[in-house]
Amino acid sequence: MESNSYAPAVRDIAKHFEVTVKAAHDHLKALERKGAIRSSEGISRSIEVVGFSPSQSIETIAIPVLGATAAGVPILAEENKEYDLQIPTTLISGKGPYFALHVEGDSMIDAGILDGDLAIIRQTGHANNGEIIVARVGEDNRVTLKRFYLTNSAIELRPENPKYGSIISKDVTILGRLHMIIRDYEH
Repeated sequence: MESNSYAPAVRDIAKHFEVTVKAAHDHLKALERKGAIRSSEGISRSIEVVGFSPSQSIETIAIPVLGATAAGVPILAEENKEYDLQIPTTLISGKGPYFALHVEGDSMIDAGILDGDLAIIRQTGHANNGEIIVARVGEDNRVTLKRFYLTNSAIELRPENPKYGSIISKDVTILGRLHMIIRDYEH
């Protein structure tokens, strides 16, 4: 169905699985009783897989989820890949690579970034003033999500919550820029 944009005939199914036409028909009727497929009686090639349409076949990109980043006090980055998140390529431009981090803390709430969000980051080593970035601060591999500002003497990583102060350091490594936030409203 995906390659031809139409369903196979019962004879095609029988031939493919090397069974009789009656056996293929009986199996199709059993799948229809279970609600897995639908078909119209007496119409050839009318089989539909419930919940599937060839146009629903979406290309995805695998984005590794690498642990957590603080949106508050920088925490140690756990760079152990937890899993690959499949994101439709329509949401991600071709410029990559990407990685994802769990947000911990509330220092970016005024930018709409909440504790528990999943931040999708485009990996890059540079940023423009005002962009939200993930950065490694200092030699102890602390990682944080903040707004980036380059000053004359250092780099300012500015929170989006008035109860926190900026991090000002000369030892900042930009790991990437925020591309999108994914939020689970169930938790």
